[in-house]
Amino acid sequence: MKSSFLLLLLTFLYGSSSAQTLTGTIYSEQHTPIPSVTLTLQSTGASRQQVTMTDSIGYFRFSGLRAGSWQLSAAMMGYTPLVLELPIYKDTSIVLQLKTDRVQLGEVAVNAARPAINDQADKLVYNISSNITATGADILTTIGKIPGVRVNDNEISLAGKGAVKVMVNGRLLQLSGLDLMRYLKSLSANQVTKIELLKNPGANYEADGNAGLINISTKQSKQQGYSGNIQANAKRWFHSPAAAFGTSNYEALNASAVLNYNTTRWSAYGSINIDQDHHLEGFETTIDYPKQKWQQADTGNYTYNNINVVAGVDYKLGHQSSIGINYQGGKNIYDGSDHVYNPVYNKRTGKLDSLMQTYATYHPVALSNAINLHSVIHFDSTGRKLLLNADYFNYYRTDRSNFETNNYLGDDLEHAVGTTRYYDDNKQNINIYTFKADVEMPTTFARIGFGAKLSFIDNYSNAFYYRKNMADEKIYDPNLSNEFDYRENTQAAYVNANKEIDKWKFEAGLRGELTQTNGYSYTIQQTTLHHYFRLFPSVLASYQANADNSFSFTFGKRVNRPSFWNLNPFKSLYTAYSYGEGNPYLNPEYSSNFELSHSYKSMFSTSVFFNITNNGFNNVTMASADTNLVYTIPLNFIRTHRVGITESIALSPLSWWDNNNQVTLYHTDAHSLLPAISSISTFSAYLSTSNNIYLNKDKTFAAAVNCWYQFPEIDHIGKTNAYYKLDLGVRASLLKKQLDLALTMNDLFRSSAVAMRSTINGIPQQFTNFQLNRFLLLSVSYKFGRSEHKVTTGNTGNEDERSRVH
Repeated sequence: MKSSFLLLLLTFLYGSSSAQTLTGTIYSEQHTPIPSVTLTLQSTGASRQQVTMTDSIGYFRFSGLRAGSWQLSAAMMGYTPLVLELPIYKDTSIVLQLKTDRVQLGEVAVNAARPAINDQADKLVYNISSNITATGADILTTIGKIPGVRVNDNEISLAGKGAVKVMVNGRLLQLSGLDLMRYLKSLSANQVTKIELLKNPGANYEADGNAGLINISTKQSKQQGYSGNIQANAKRWFHSPAAAFGTSNYEALNASAVLNYNTTRWSAYGSINIDQDHHLEGFETTIDYPKQKWQQADTGNYTYNNINVVAGVDYKLGHQSSIGINYQGGKNIYDGSDHVYNPVYNKRTGKLDSLMQTYATYHPVALSNAINLHSVIHFDSTGRKLLLNADYFNYYRTDRSNFETNNYLGDDLEHAVGTTRYYDDNKQNINIYTFKADVEMPTTFARIGFGAKLSFIDNYSNAFYYRKNMADEKIYDPNLSNEFDYRENTQAAYVNANKEIDKWKFEAGLRGELTQTNGYSYTIQQTTLHHYFRLFPSVLASYQANADNSFSFTFGKRVNRPSFWNLNPFKSLYTAYSYGEGNPYLNPEYSSNFELSHSYKSMFSTSVFFNITNNGFNNVTMASADTNLVYTIPLNFIRTHRVGITESIALSPLSWWDNNNQVTLYHTDAHSLLPAISSISTFSAYLSTSNNIYLNKDKTFAAAVNCWYQFPEIDHIGKTNAYYKLDLGVRASLLKKQLDLALTMNDLFRSSAVAMRSTINGIPQQFTNFQLNRFLLLSVSYKFGRSEHKVTTGNTGNEDERSRVH
């Protein structure tokens, strides 16, 4: 009995000695908190270590430390590294100051080691510099290289979890669908230092994004004086063999330049990105009617010209406050033509009944302008501060298109039995005003945050259709034309609290949003009103059992709002027998996310997740067996349950080999509320591996092999096939890392396209997206001034609204 008691006592004492906690805050010489500092804590004389990063107010925390001597190192590009010997025998709190590194690049080589993937309880930090195949790529391509993140059908999603929204420096991009894809393609990944996957965003973040948020953090030099970066890329697409497209391989060029200038109080920056591309897009569909089989091959040839400009100035009013202005503008021209081949076969005889051939031209031009005024006021050195943002965003898009459809009977392709010709002219003009205030207030009880946001949206759009006769005269068609105005006002407020108790960390928040919408159709003189209030709670609880093991639980409610384009009821003709239209009665979908995680030595991470999505919406393609008319409309009709497990493994088997792997197993149950669409469920899996192979001791010459494989899964209302992707790359850093040369091959086997099968109204359908992603990229990037950078994370106030522009 005594032995048992003694053993229990020793166990208790041993557990007590393992329960030390080290917390602290890191400031600059100007007494401002420094975010994203990499801290490494290593036990003296042992290999045991922990790695973390400071948050937005320079705060860090290590838990589960054994009593004894520890070595703490802090590293941040642009600052002199700091190394301290710390005796830790009880809970300890410290304040550190980093000094600006004033040594020129030519005099010293800075080797700052950052973990490739830093998996935390509420987010995953992915450092772009660790991905060789992302060198010189655009941001959209780079996002698709992150383990577990997929880019398909103009949507970004997480394997087994659903769609996410995208932010840049905390600013939610106000684009969606195809426009979002094109915008991300126009941005250079060379200007990005890390990408954060916010798995359970707190109440201070926007509630949008079913599975969370992706935040892209860009680089901005903080060195006194001038500095910058010049980049040029040459790309060659490899689409062949692809006989359906005709000419299949194209070249593309793009370039970007960044210039920064900093003094003690002033910080000015500007950048320009120019993209010129020429590539192919397309899809195939098959509709199996009772008596006929309709096939359609749509192949498009597009030229892409884009220019984006960013400029801004920040001024420090003193040690505690700053004010600034930021402008982002762009022009996007996307000329293209489509060839649509639509054969109709008799199912009884197997012969060609008829054929439709459509040729269409498009000329969309989009202009965007965004202005942000921001101010940060620090009340004291404890982290209390006020953040103010005022934003204006305008998105103006015009499109002119012509299409002609010729109909043929049987095999007689010499004589058309009917011809339909249309011209349409449409535009969209969106104006968004937002005002936002956030307060961060650490107290002795907890770290408190609260804030409010007002947004005012006005979206005007029209589409005017004209029939064209053989004399090329235009005759207005009022049955297809539409004019629509949509207004949405939202008032939001939130409160958030964060508290740590020994090995425990708790965070809870609540966000409330009151929304009023007014949609008016000038064409049919119809008004649609909506008024609703929703609460979005978020909870995080984490437990640091010891230096090697940590556990966490998260819960959050999210919303996915329709794009403005989906709310517009006007019709868009695809062919003489197919069209798409919006739905002014479309409502947001809501998700509840639960996740339980365990991490071991920052090498093995296991997560069990459960997701419920209610009132889910998606585009539904309805086919009529009587008229053979095909139309697409977004509808609320899905209730989805997802449950799964993810295992992430980060290893360095050899000194010259870094290896990251992920396995996700999940089950999806999609319940349809429409009689015409059947409910479906299935198991699926996602596998990925990322490998960096260093070819010299300094790791300035390296190769990469990255691959992922997606098993068949449910996508809204259908089932997809299996698809996969293999990327290869090699990179060399020269001239003391001022010059980077990279050669990468994207989607080597051209195998990342998705095919989906569904049954609607008892009629089987199949859709195949060509999604031709195979290209060879040569990238050259040169840094001048200094190589040190800091991450800019300033937010604007209209992130949520701008993400819904289509």
